Amino acid sequence: MILSITTSTLSGESSCRAPLYIVLYLPHADVVCVLRAKAVAKPYFREWTNMRHQKGKTFVAPSKLFRAEKALYFPNLHGITLASPRDPQDTTTVLEDKISVVSVFSGTWAERQAATFVGENENKAVHEALREGQDVAQRVDINIEENALKAGLIRLFMPGLRRQIPKDAHGRYFVIRRGVTEDIKDKTGLLNGKVGYVYLVDRECKIRWAGSGRAEPHEKEGLVRGVSRLVEEWRKWRKEEGPIKDSTRLSAADSSLAAARGTVQ
Repeated sequence: MILSITTSTLSGESSCRAPLYIVLYLPHADVVCVLRAKAVAKPYFREWTNMRHQKGKTFVAPSKLFRAEKALYFPNLHGITLASPRDPQDTTTVLEDKISVVSVFSGTWAERQAATFVGENENKAVHEALREGQDVAQRVDINIEENALKAGLIRLFMPGLRRQIPKDAHGRYFVIRRGVTEDIKDKTGLLNGKVGYVYLVDRECKIRWAGSGRAEPHEKEGLVRGVSRLVEEWRKWRKEEGPIKDSTRLSAADSSLAAARGTVQ
């Protein structure tokens, strides 16, 4: 509920150039929020306008996996998780040596769009594929919120999120405040902050498939095929590799983290 829209001249600006503030009341939490419109309204209205066509769908998901040698690394992001609200973690440490279906969103609308790809009711087949590959396949959620006030609200509602999400998945639910640069957004297709995105990431932290907006039936099928294919490749790789010495594994992990950290090659 919007209580008021007002301006402030505390910083000495003339009234016609004073920053605009929106006062919000959240009745379910009995919280009053004050948002500086300049900080949220400029990209907010532009991005919602961009959703007039195809409900903001940025791109159509491929029918096949991206070739590994051509694929981009998923960027290493740093933020808190439901399991470690006071100890920020790197996403790469969760993704390496796994096959990951990664949902990236900012806000409820975008989260619901991502759920059309990965929700148990919306895409049962992908959950079956994840269960079949449970020794290696996983889901990861990345909630990006660069606005300090909104990030604070997410932290406020974390107890509710922990009740909704299985305990074994708490370490795979990230809240990211910083580090998602414009360069990263451009290279990974995160072009609209109001849209949900889903990435299929292989054991080397490379993006092998990506989807955006609301899922089409053929896109859901493509994701399921991709998960099954990567799980099969992972098991074949593991069988051929055999036991890996600790020093070799540590070296590989360091290389993967260095490749993904902060940049997308």
